[in-house]
Amino acid sequence: MRMSPHLHSLLQQAISHHQQGRLQQAEDYYVQVLQIDPRQFDALHLIGVIAKQRGDTQSALNFFAKAIAVDAKQAKVHCNLGATFQEIGESAQALACYDLALSLQSDYALAWNNRGNALRELKRYQEALDSFTRAMEIQFNYPEAFLNRGICLQELGEHAQALADFEDAIKLRATYPAAQFARGFSLQQLGLYGEALDAYTLALQTTPSVANLAALHCNRGMVLAKLQRYAEALVDLQQAQALRPDFANAYLQTGHVYRSLQEHEAAILAYQTALALAQDKAQQAQIEYYLASLGAAPTPHAAPATYVKELFDQYAAHFDAHLQTLSYQVPRLLQDALQSCGLTQIERALDLGCGTGLCGDYLTTVAQHLTGVDLSENMLAQARRRNVYQELICDDILHYLAQATPSYDLIVAADVLVYFGRLDDLFGLIKNKLTSGAHFAFSVEESATDESKLQTSQRYAHSASYIRQLARTYGLRLRHFSHHSGRREAQHEVQSLIVVLQKN
Repeated sequence: MRMSPHLHSLLQQAISHHQQGRLQQAEDYYVQVLQIDPRQFDALHLIGVIAKQRGDTQSALNFFAKAIAVDAKQAKVHCNLGATFQEIGESAQALACYDLALSLQSDYALAWNNRGNALRELKRYQEALDSFTRAMEIQFNYPEAFLNRGICLQELGEHAQALADFEDAIKLRATYPAAQFARGFSLQQLGLYGEALDAYTLALQTTPSVANLAALHCNRGMVLAKLQRYAEALVDLQQAQALRPDFANAYLQTGHVYRSLQEHEAAILAYQTALALAQDKAQQAQIEYYLASLGAAPTPHAAPATYVKELFDQYAAHFDAHLQTLSYQVPRLLQDALQSCGLTQIERALDLGCGTGLCGDYLTTVAQHLTGVDLSENMLAQARRRNVYQELICDDILHYLAQATPSYDLIVAADVLVYFGRLDDLFGLIKNKLTSGAHFAFSVEESATDESKLQTSQRYAHSASYIRQLARTYGLRLRHFSHHSGRREAQHEVQSLIVVLQKN
């Protein structure tokens, strides 16, 4: 049915106001159109768009449904309906809407891009990457698709690849704070803190979003802390707190900075505030662990698994390079200890907490079959590149040892027991997995007094007498026991014990 000139004029005025961002005037004209023709598709659809822009998702859903009832063959209304579902966390329904839009218009770049976002939320990452790529094939000049594909790659831990997408997005849109923010995050994860700082600073200079400003200040504070520019870090973190007083991570990072400055009372106060604000139980357990390391909470039997996983997931990309700056000696010291015990050829070896595989290069020369176990998938990805393990397993080591795993002729734990306080359960499980006459080689940081002690470094130390007592309790013969500097921390030597025990 042909539209009357008056109705057409009203609709064009509404669209003009809408395009200029004058939402109230546009809505008034759309309402006038609908008073004349309640089934006018464009007015129903676009008044739904205004409701969505205002954050009134229920009204948006209602108007989009009315528009679809008038004309269900318009791809754009299904795409906008999907975007509204996505805003309220209904990613599966959003995906169905995008698929319907694409069935009506297969070259709809926006729908492909939005579909990728829904798939990413559903953790269907490869499909999401394919969807973003399809959007870019249809519309090359599409910075949002490059940004979103990069964020998806971040979810997969592929930060180097993600950087290429962020840089392409910025080439297409020179002032693009979201892309600079995402770029800064990947650089931060790769340990390129100076470059990350530059990216965050550029994002801060242009972002209009208060929520993003708080997150940006927090992240920039984190990289400034990594660069040991602690005073500047505190300024950014305090700015993040001012923008978002309930921002638990900003207080948590403030605690980390004060701990690095040895200002423990200030660190405790910041951690306690973070704990009061934290909603996630795993984060709460981590903060309690930080407080325990400063003597402000009960000491747990071990570090929280989420703490260890997150620590090494973030550390993985630059782990080996960083250890060189710490004069890290533990793998070499364990190798020397095992050689002094005459271990040359065995059938099966287990590398507990194998990390990037620093012990693997040696262990593969003495073992026919080498298994590595670690809680961090990112660390295991680095270990795979060494191509020395026959098997790599992502698991908590206590859980792995408690399962019906094979027995081993050698079990090695390099710099792993520092995340356990009491070692009785671990020793019992390890003894059960050793074949007759097999060896268990490990390191611990040495405590001069307590049997086990959680240090301000958030690592446990153990006394020599406690290790000897455990060996006697579990019937393990002492083959090697020596004191060494395992690494350096804050310009101080960290004293370690290198131990080899043999099952009787």
